[in-house]
Amino acid sequence: MRRHFAIAGICLLLTLGLTVTAAFAEGKTMTRTEDSVIVRGDRLSGAQGWPIALTRLYRLDGEKATPVPFQIDERLPNNEYALPFGRNKSADDGKIDGNDELVFMIKDAGDRGARALLPDGADQVVEITLTDPVNGGKAWLYLLRFPNNPPPVSPIDYVQYDNTRTVIDTVRFRMGFHPKAPLSIGELVLKPEGGGRGQDLVDRLKIRFTAKVMGVDLIRNEEDFVSDTIGWIDGPVRIVRRTINQVKIWKLKSPKAYTDNVYFLNSFEFPTFIEMPFRTDLLISEPRFRVSTDGLCVAAGRVFSNSNNPAGVKVDGVMSEAENKLNPAPYTWSLVTDPSGKGAWMNRLLYDAASTKVRPMLYYRDDMKHPDGPEDEAGECGDLGYTLENMGTIKSEKLYLKSILYNIPDYQPARIQEFMNILDRPIKVAAQPL
Repeated sequence: MRRHFAIAGICLLLTLGLTVTAAFAEGKTMTRTEDSVIVRGDRLSGAQGWPIALTRLYRLDGEKATPVPFQIDERLPNNEYALPFGRNKSADDGKIDGNDELVFMIKDAGDRGARALLPDGADQVVEITLTDPVNGGKAWLYLLRFPNNPPPVSPIDYVQYDNTRTVIDTVRFRMGFHPKAPLSIGELVLKPEGGGRGQDLVDRLKIRFTAKVMGVDLIRNEEDFVSDTIGWIDGPVRIVRRTINQVKIWKLKSPKAYTDNVYFLNSFEFPTFIEMPFRTDLLISEPRFRVSTDGLCVAAGRVFSNSNNPAGVKVDGVMSEAENKLNPAPYTWSLVTDPSGKGAWMNRLLYDAASTKVRPMLYYRDDMKHPDGPEDEAGECGDLGYTLENMGTIKSEKLYLKSILYNIPDYQPARIQEFMNILDRPIKVAAQPL
């Protein structure tokens, strides 16, 4: 009889164990794969004060735990990033604070499971729940603290930065800056992983400003800008590169603009600050400002479209009737396909429309016979970007715009909304200690 009770007790314990495990188990239903996720430390309930060097991030696939690429970027008390590299490098306290940022890719999240499935030795665990507000899809990650001797981090490194050559090299693209214009992109290669053919498609990023100052012509371009990298973060998921930027206006220099340029495996941000050292409305007339990326004419086969011109036009170095009739109004997205027909770059231009009368209008020119120097290849072949309308209304305020480019590796028109959701319907994050 006692033997039967013992067997029954063992069976009951096993059943309870299975029940507890099952209660925690939940399969991943998240379908989004392109979002980079940034979680502030004050949203990581239970993780404040953890030593960053002893922190690891794991996903579960069923009962298998795997480390995933992540980084925790510290911010200083003034909210600037602590930069571990560069001549102006800085450091915080090495612990997770409220303004620090946990960074990872949504595609690396996994299933939900019990704490017992995670690696031994962790003395604290925080479960991170990720929810798609569009369709309710879910995924999970687990942040672990080890008192000492933490296990190895993931060997995956999505992004790498070479400051000597000023080159950003990611899993999907490589980008370099122009030797004569350090603020200007001089190379942009889309790799096969990004839906490209591994060829450079860019002549250069063009920054053009013209105006009359007290009746005298003022002309400036990207080669008149000074840009200097003073520090950077180079993690496995994100690069943050801080630069000081100025432009010479006769004997005057514009105020220094400090910008944080951000790069992920599938996207990068190009911020633009405009601040004049004098009252533009009193001294300047006919101001015109343009930022555009001119393509190489050898890169035939591209197609351009945007939210106002969704049908698209072929980029071939000759302006067609359809190209001449493009709607130049402010747009919510623009896109150009790779010549391979597989990948694409999608652009979103962000600015505070409520705080300024300035409006970015479409700039588009596809004419290989039209000189637009300085440039490396004569002519404009799919020169895409924006011009600023109503610049004469700027007085002494600062104007800030941010251009974000996303790589769509297997482009289909239906995927545009997926990439719009990254900013418009961001993934919801909840965290709780286990």
